[in-house]
Amino acid sequence: MPYKGKMYHVQTEDGGARNPVLTTLLYQKGEILLSEKTSYADVLVDDDWKEKVLERMKEQHRGIIKKLMAGQLSGEQAGEEAAASGEKRELTLEETIIEYIIGAGV
Repeated sequence: MPYKGKMYHVQTEDGGARNPVLTTLLYQKGEILLSEKTSYADVLVDDDWKEKVLERMKEQHRGIIKKLMAGQLSGEQAGEEAAASGEKRELTLEETIIEYIIGAGV
């Protein structure tokens, strides 16, 4: 996904019932910038565990995208210059598309 002139790739994987861990990786130019792992062993006993895992995967994936867009991963705060001057910064086309995807739960 493009963001602020750079290409990023976000990938979320499920380790399966034998290794109940969700792993989300954020890449730039093939380098891992961030790795986030979450266990879901607590829901394996539930009848609807597969649906719960899928929802957790989506939440974790979107969470990484939100952190990137907020500048929490790159050391930049999106729009900090505009905020300092009191101006409201308009979203770029890339940011608008990403906001739409996050809001739609894609």
